Amino acid sequence: MSEAALDHASAEPGSGRGMPSIRIGWRNLWRNRRRTWLTAGGIAFSVFLVASFMALQVGQYDVMMENATALMSGHVQIQNPEYLDDARFEDTIEDAGALIDRIRATPGVLSVAPRVETFALASVGERSFGAQLLGIDIAAELETVRFVKMIREGRTLEGPDDAVLGATLARNLGAAIGDEVVILGSGREGGVAAMVLNVVGLLETGMADLDRVLMLAPIEPVRAAFGLGDEVHSLIIRAEDVARAPSLVRTLSEELPDSLEVRNWDRVLPELKQGIEVDRIGGRIMYGIIMALVVFSVVNSFIMTVFERTREFGMLRAIGMRPLRIILMLQWEAFFVCLIGVAIGLTLAVGLTLWLMEVGIYLGEAMQDYARQFYMPDRMYPALSLEALMVSPLVMFIGTQLAALLPALRIRSLKPVDALRGE
Repeated sequence: MSEAALDHASAEPGSGRGMPSIRIGWRNLWRNRRRTWLTAGGIAFSVFLVASFMALQVGQYDVMMENATALMSGHVQIQNPEYLDDARFEDTIEDAGALIDRIRATPGVLSVAPRVETFALASVGERSFGAQLLGIDIAAELETVRFVKMIREGRTLEGPDDAVLGATLARNLGAAIGDEVVILGSGREGGVAAMVLNVVGLLETGMADLDRVLMLAPIEPVRAAFGLGDEVHSLIIRAEDVARAPSLVRTLSEELPDSLEVRNWDRVLPELKQGIEVDRIGGRIMYGIIMALVVFSVVNSFIMTVFERTREFGMLRAIGMRPLRIILMLQWEAFFVCLIGVAIGLTLAVGLTLWLMEVGIYLGEAMQDYARQFYMPDRMYPALSLEALMVSPLVMFIGTQLAALLPALRIRSLKPVDALRGE
């Protein structure tokens, strides 16, 4: 007589033996150790693969968001809604000084950088090119973003007559450090705005479109030349963490006047948000295929289990065990084999992720330009997250239970006499 039959026969009411289905399910796993370890190994491989790649994805998304927002756009931006629609120079944020102090006092805000933005004609000698002139507070910019630190030659802004040019713009103008650049544009009242600045630095961000047009100058001289008072076009905000930016947007939207538009980074950089979502969907499809293949292998394993143990199940039915009790025993077997596989898979995945969080995965020199284009460093760093640690184990537990239930339903129609005859 099998162990299951002995346990069932001895599990009399009031005997205090507890839950025999659990104990039987655990012991039955080791009646065929090879099958148990092969099934658990498949589950472990699936969990390890999915959890590791999800951790790598989450880490890369965090790096992409942080790098993209830290380059120039910040975590949160505030503008006049009409400026967002038409980018007209006169659509400014008024009383910017008081507003900046108010925003800096908001919990979760690390820094605020005001900007005056306009397009003008830049000339050096006989050469002229269109430029995007940014009037900035250099101290605030250094705290908020990092593009102002990307000086390839020369130095950053210090005096009121200093200018930093994009490397490509400087090459097109034939400008070098120490040259004078003349700025001509249209002021707020429609008159001509003119400035003469000294080139003190050349900026190279690695983004060709930006390096071709960008010119930086101190904000106060730009305001004076273009007829602005205490006004700016944009306020760039850095939060304590990019993940806290959505809640900061909600807070500022409630506290600031309705005449201002508060935007999260995903509205400022929609192409990055879309790229992350597309990559996330592709990853989920791949993970689903991997886990489905493993679940099918578990189904096959339990089909073989049911057929090989037909005589045992027939004997259990003959001595009075109900079909539901037998099915429950198989469910416990599925639970334990999945538990073993998940434990092994998560242990390996967490260990590998923790190690890679320290050393990273080097992408090689050939990938550096590509990585820079997508706001990524030259190394890939995974990140532990609840999603990465919970999704694959949860799916495998559900899939394994269903995989064990489907063939086990055959037991409901099993006739003890036929089963004992081996039919």
